[in-house]
Formats: sequence, structure tokens, C-alpha cells
Amino acid sequence: MIKLVALVRRKPDLDAGAFRDYWLDVHAPLAAAIPGMRGYRINISGDPGGQPPAHYDGSAEIWFDDRTAMEAGLSSEQGRIAGEDTAHFAASIEFLVTEEHIIVGGVA
Repeated sequence: MIKLVALVRRKPDLDAGAFRDYWLDVHAPLAAAIPGMRGYRINISGDPGGQPPAHYDGSAEIWFDDRTAMEAGLSSEQGRIAGEDTAHFAASIEFLVTEEHIIVGGVA
């Protein structure tokens, strides 16, 4: 299993609510159509409390069986459409291709 993690900064002309709404309601269904995807999660930054503020407004995690499946999915028509759509809500995106290591089980 391989995971693509996207670290996202919102466009400066979008407030946090508009950014959240576009990402979840418009972009997410486009990205969810990428073939070969095994999982998809969006994490939107909130109040950092006592922590320093993040340099990102959110992240996305997308799982694929392997690098071949990831490359095929991202280069598909659905991958192209989702990739082009990011310009509507993201000022920048940095990608990490990762291998996940679960230390403590996930939340049920």
C-alpha cells in the first residue's frame, strides 16, 4: 500500500469556510472518482489551541495498492480533472509519497 499525502494552502481570496466547502463539496467528489483509489481522507486545519499555527490549511491522504496504480489513477481523465480543479481552492500543494506505518490503531 502506498499513500499520497497532499499538504494544501488555501487561495488567499477564500475564507476558511469557503475553502472548506469547496474542497469537501465540489473537489472531493471529483477526486473520489480517480480509478484505483483504495482510500481518501481530507483533514482541514482548525484552531491550533496552544500549538504554533500550521503552514497549511489542510491535507489529503489518498491510498493506492502501489506506485503503478497511483500513477495510473493520477494520469487518468478523472485524475486530470481533479488535478486541474485544485486551482479553484488551493494556492499551493506539496505532495509526499509515503508508506504508512500504523503504531496505534485507527479511530473506529
